[in-house]
Amino acid sequence: MAKRETESKKSSQLMRRMELVCLEFDIVGNCTLRRLTRAELLREARSSFREDFNKLKLIYSELSLEKNSSHFPFNSLNEKDKRGFLRFFRSSLQSRDIRQVDPAFSAKPALWVRHNAILVSLEQIRAVILYNKLFLFDPDNPKVQRAVKIISERLEKSPERDIDMTGIPYEFRALEGILVNVCMSLEKDFSSLEPTILENLDDLPTRLTSRQLEELRSFKQRLSQFSARSQDVQRVLQEVLEEDENMINMYLTEKNTYPKHIRTPVEHDEVEILSESYLQIVDHLTNRAELLDNAIDDTEDLVTIRLDTIRNRILFVELTLNIIGLAFGAGSLVVGMFGMNMGIPIFKEENQSGFYFLFCSFLIMGSVISLYWWLFKWCREKGLYST
Repeated sequence: MAKRETESKKSSQLMRRMELVCLEFDIVGNCTLRRLTRAELLREARSSFREDFNKLKLIYSELSLEKNSSHFPFNSLNEKDKRGFLRFFRSSLQSRDIRQVDPAFSAKPALWVRHNAILVSLEQIRAVILYNKLFLFDPDNPKVQRAVKIISERLEKSPERDIDMTGIPYEFRALEGILVNVCMSLEKDFSSLEPTILENLDDLPTRLTSRQLEELRSFKQRLSQFSARSQDVQRVLQEVLEEDENMINMYLTEKNTYPKHIRTPVEHDEVEILSESYLQIVDHLTNRAELLDNAIDDTEDLVTIRLDTIRNRILFVELTLNIIGLAFGAGSLVVGMFGMNMGIPIFKEENQSGFYFLFCSFLIMGSVISLYWWLFKWCREKGLYST
């Protein structure tokens, strides 16, 4: 009995780990906390898949009439039709796609369009959008908690609040709520970063300290992280706009309400306008981040030039001291030679004239100054000495 209880506890814990905690938004924006397994989530997404299957039956209706069968004529399909049929079903929501929105997995930014769902993974917002529901995962994440209010407001069908939102399909309002939250998050982070960086860049040329340089390095690292985030969102929106088939498949409500209606590859104005409007915002933030990064690079170049100038001045002083030391060293050599190898008359008691001492002293000093001047002039001619 104890063994069975232990096994049941382990199985229950395993099932709980496999469950995904999410917030479910209904058609009017009401939010409830739910626990779903992958199988339940796939079942929710595939509830509208019957209409897509009916669309396929409509395409092959002639074959169905020829066989006088109420079932789909799988055996009557040629190889080309079979490949298209399999490609259609592979484009539906699969179990492997759930990893993209599972908080237990690290997922790259993406916006995947399936026949019966839209998967979004942007700025820690992971969601699955259906034609009548929205599942928002990782509800304990602070960014997700901030997104709940924005998404709820977008999903509410209240003419008093926003007349323009009443005619937009549910999936587009849900997607717009997510994109609004993503853009607001990027704008907030950039607004807190830009003034501080500009202030640091203004003070750095006049106050060149190690603390200022360390702050500049830290700001540049944060700006690089922001640029990577904004470029990821930019790439995702650009990929959506480049795929006409994906934009057509995003009309989930229409596919559920009018399953026989087939859109042409160019009938996706609503999705295109929605994606382009938020792509412009992200492009603007990305360009501003690039300009700010270029300003940091220019300031770094200016700092490098100033440091090179200071180093050149130090070398200038060092070279001057070396020349002076060389000139006095030459004078010391003359004094040493006279003191060790020659007899000096002024040190003799019978001849204590001071003229000879002064003459030798001025001669040595003149030689030292002449040598210094010659070395100084030679260094300037060779480009080793500049003011």
